[in-house]
Amino acid sequence: MLFEMRRDVRQDIKTLQVEIINDESKIIEFMHNGEHESVKKCLSRIDSDLKYLSIIANGAPIDKNEDRKIMDFLRIHYENMRNLSLPV
Repeated sequence: MLFEMRRDVRQDIKTLQVEIINDESKIIEFMHNGEHESVKKCLSRIDSDLKYLSIIANGAPIDKNEDRKIMDFLRIHYENMRNLSLPV
């Protein structure tokens, strides 16, 4: 049961990471095309996904190495989100 839960958690984490990276790529494309509403939607989705990833990682039965990788991912992509945000 615990192994199955770990596998499910790992899959959820991986899925969120892929979605975040894909949305970052979309934002760059949208910015080049001047699609500001699409940029805002992607930024909102990234923010939500990063928060959810943080919640999952904090409660997940994972080892220290995996946890460190996830925390590094969160730090990097929060910074990316800040850098990709539209000027006010």
